[in-house]
Amino acid sequence: MWETIGYLTILILACYGVYYLVQDLFRLVRHLPGPPVSMLMVLRNRAADVEYLMRRLESWRRYQWVNLEVVVVDDGSEDDTADILKGLQQNLSFRFVSLEPESLPEHPFRKDRAFMTGLLHCQNALVWVVDLRKLPQGLLAEKVFRVFFCQGWR
Repeated sequence: MWETIGYLTILILACYGVYYLVQDLFRLVRHLPGPPVSMLMVLRNRAADVEYLMRRLESWRRYQWVNLEVVVVDDGSEDDTADILKGLQQNLSFRFVSLEPESLPEHPFRKDRAFMTGLLHCQNALVWVVDLRKLPQGLLAEKVFRVFFCQGWR
């Protein structure tokens, strides 16, 4: 009888240990989402590739472990960029801010105006800034996506 109680005690302790071992392994394997991050994207005159970029960003965002909020600021585009983004906003989840073009094209605070407006619309403390205005217009959207979205966040 004492032998049976001893075996049952060892069996219970073994099961108890295996249970906590499995829990610890799951904690190591399971990825907890990181802190919420806002992505501030400032662009101008990107009508040729803005739809591709936004759709690719949305599909990329589904498979990430971060809670990512996207804020897009159109810095006074003269092409159809704002209209394309307004149409995409119905299907994709991002916040869109459109700024009117200034009367002085090379105003010294133009760059700061777009960033400050975008930062006011970001809800999170961590902000990832992507400035697409500095890229040449002939650069393919696929290369832009690889540089900013695939390599920038791992």
